[in-house]
Amino acid sequence: MSHAPQPDPTPLAWKEALCGALTALVAAPAAAALVATLYRFPVPLSGYARGFREAPVAALGSLFYLALGGVFLLGFLGAAGGFIASRAFPRNPRPARRLTLLIAVITALLGAIALAVLEFIVGPW
Repeated sequence: MSHAPQPDPTPLAWKEALCGALTALVAAPAAAALVATLYRFPVPLSGYARGFREAPVAALGSLFYLALGGVFLLGFLGAAGGFIASRAFPRNPRPARRLTLLIAVITALLGAIALAVLEFIVGPW
């Protein structure tokens, strides 16, 4: 009883990891704008952005946090999510891609929420 050779899922894993990292980074400004619209978002050297009118300011402020090192954290978490998604669906790339995108967007949203409530954890900053 011979088994047919199975394709190696490793290339899919690295593609999904890259997709997850890039999606998390691209989604970060939109996540910051959404958090500012619904709650508030800390804008460096300016205070908090609140409401729909200040959502673009929050999106620009998120770029500052990405430049301060958030690019590494969000990129890593998005890549880890993509890698996990590819392992969850090793032979079927379509659900793996959907799960990768979902995890990456949720990661960006959780990062924006964490920045919005950080004052309650570490005190005023």
